[in-house]
Amino acid sequence: MKQTGFAYSGIAFLFAFLMLFSSCVINVRTDKDSKFKRSENDVSFVQSYPISQPVNLKLSTSGGNISTIGYDGEQVVVSFLVTKNGRILDMTLDELKKIAEVKIINDKSNLGISIDKITERNISVGFEVKTPVNTAATLNTSGGNISISDLNANQNMSTSGGNIHINNIVGKIEAGTSGGNIAINHSTGDVNASTSGGNISVNSVKGNIKTFTSGGNIHVGETEGAVDVSTSGGSIHMDEISGSVRAYTSGGNISVDVNLLTENLQMETSGGSINCTIPKGLGLNLDLSADNIETQLLNFSGTSEKNKILGTMNGGGIPVSLKTSGGYINLNYK
Repeated sequence: MKQTGFAYSGIAFLFAFLMLFSSCVINVRTDKDSKFKRSENDVSFVQSYPISQPVNLKLSTSGGNISTIGYDGEQVVVSFLVTKNGRILDMTLDELKKIAEVKIINDKSNLGISIDKITERNISVGFEVKTPVNTAATLNTSGGNISISDLNANQNMSTSGGNIHINNIVGKIEAGTSGGNIAINHSTGDVNASTSGGNISVNSVKGNIKTFTSGGNIHVGETEGAVDVSTSGGSIHMDEISGSVRAYTSGGNISVDVNLLTENLQMETSGGSINCTIPKGLGLNLDLSADNIETQLLNFSGTSEKNKILGTMNGGGIPVSLKTSGGYINLNYK
């Protein structure tokens, strides 16, 4: 029994030694293959560019995230984030130029930085930018997220697969992503946002809004202006809307609460129901169609049936068209 125990202990010790040796070999190989050390900070390196205002900023990169925020300053401060397998590498601008095509244009009020043709595998380059408040930004990344806030100018951004988050912008917004979500909060100016497969959320916006998603849900809240939203397969929810509304979905429900209706109200869904609340006492031109319609008709003139209402209320006025081919309509007044 003692000899058996001794043999077992020897085998266990040999197995542990082999595992430790293998681990050391793997670590040695990993460190040897890496040209750059892991950064002890949150960035690879930082570049500052004196600039005249208003600023025209253009950033383009392959695979990395872009974060841009406005501040009260006289220069653009760019933190470069060179990452490999999710780890930030410690390097200089000259070292980055050896593994990627880097173009930098700094001319008076214009600053352009582009990263392309990265030769090292599993490496991406992102930016964290502080820029003067009066900056118009054009941001593009092939696969990362984009975040932008606190700027007073028109903004344009696109990503092939990441999310977009926009906050506190005074100016027109153009935002597009092929597969991520879009969130826009607290802005003044027209909004045009689209995604091929994500959700869209727009809140506290003064300006006309146009959004499209191929497969996600749309939420719009606390807005002033014309709202035009559509989704190929999701639901639409709106609340505290002041202006006109057009909403279309081919497969979801639509829920809308309007505080002030100025021009028209048009909603259509192929497979869901419509719940809508609007101010009372308005002159309306009603065109409603559904499996079943629930509403109160006051001072109405026209034809009213279970699944079809066509006519005017209070002498007519604002066009209201609500249609669904597979659900009900509930039109309320407040």
